[in-house]
Amino acid sequence: MSKPVPPFQKGSSSGRSKSSQRTWRSPRQVEHYWTFYKKGLYVSKPSSGMPGWLLPLLAFLVLSALIFWAAPLAVSRLQARHQDNNQTDLTEPAQMYDAATRVVIRPAADVFAAPDLKAGRLSQVLFNEPVTLLPESCPYGYVAVTLQDGLSGYMMEKDLTDATDSVEPAGYAYKAVVVNATKRVMSHARRGTLLVEVMMGTVLYIPYRGSGIAQVALPDGTSGWISDEGVVILPSLDRIKPPYEPRRSFCTSALTFLQATTLAEGQTIDGISMAGIVRLSAAVNGLDLPRYLDGLTGVGQAVETTADEQTGRIDLAVLESADLLILSAPGKPDAEADLAIYLGENQILYARPGQSSVQVMDLSQAGDIWDRIMAVRRLFP
Repeated sequence: MSKPVPPFQKGSSSGRSKSSQRTWRSPRQVEHYWTFYKKGLYVSKPSSGMPGWLLPLLAFLVLSALIFWAAPLAVSRLQARHQDNNQTDLTEPAQMYDAATRVVIRPAADVFAAPDLKAGRLSQVLFNEPVTLLPESCPYGYVAVTLQDGLSGYMMEKDLTDATDSVEPAGYAYKAVVVNATKRVMSHARRGTLLVEVMMGTVLYIPYRGSGIAQVALPDGTSGWISDEGVVILPSLDRIKPPYEPRRSFCTSALTFLQATTLAEGQTIDGISMAGIVRLSAAVNGLDLPRYLDGLTGVGQAVETTADEQTGRIDLAVLESADLLILSAPGKPDAEADLAIYLGENQILYARPGQSSVQVMDLSQAGDIWDRIMAVRRLFP
């Protein structure tokens, strides 16, 4: 009769069951691990294959999108909806110009006394300046117009456009007034091509203003870009205010036309009259003046002058810079014929009759001009 095997010895017998193999296993010996080490085998924790930094990065990107894109977009839509609700009862801004308005599309366009190129030049109008059509029948290519200051004449139809969006102040927050002799309008804010070069006194309205640059509306329906240099930028409905030192500023603007070619009734650096210099220099310094000599003889204040008994010449000591000198015609002391700008220290800005350019002259060395001074008008008391 065989002796029964104790239960605690069943695990060591060759006939142990599969269930006992799953539930209990003898510890491995040190020699077993040493065998793994000599073979270069290691046991590591299984990984998913995803880098540990990827999940935080994704979370950061999602959070950034919510902060910098989704949230501002939601706020802007709420604001727009709120503004729409508040403006349902508001009307469109009043338009200043009507269907009879035309806008100049050239840097400067001539205004003639008759619908003929051979007719005398009355004046010039500047780029983006509005004029009003008159109900008058004209030869082909010409139209009758009235300028903003009331002057009526004739212009070439090709110099004008019927689009008025570029001159409606209500459509813009700002405008730029050119105070340099010329100003370039470019196709792009940086390194663009030249679209047009406009003249002193030109007014351009601004749909967008950035740091040192501004986008300006053009009369052909497009837009261009200018820098802030050489322009005065102000609210679209405001006027230029006189500077702190108006006399000095006026003379500086007038000297911009030194050596400029003279042109009867000209209004630009490409061709200028003395009356044009006075008008433009005043305009960019906050003072509106007439276009012609007969209007300029009554502007400002009259300066009381005294004449030397021997020479008959006025005492220059009473003059101040920026004064206008009304000159008589040579040999006709009672006929107002021309004007000059007094710069101070006996210097004047003037173009002699028949002279091709504007010059600075010393009255003490130009006695013939000194003799012709009829009156003095002070623009800036």
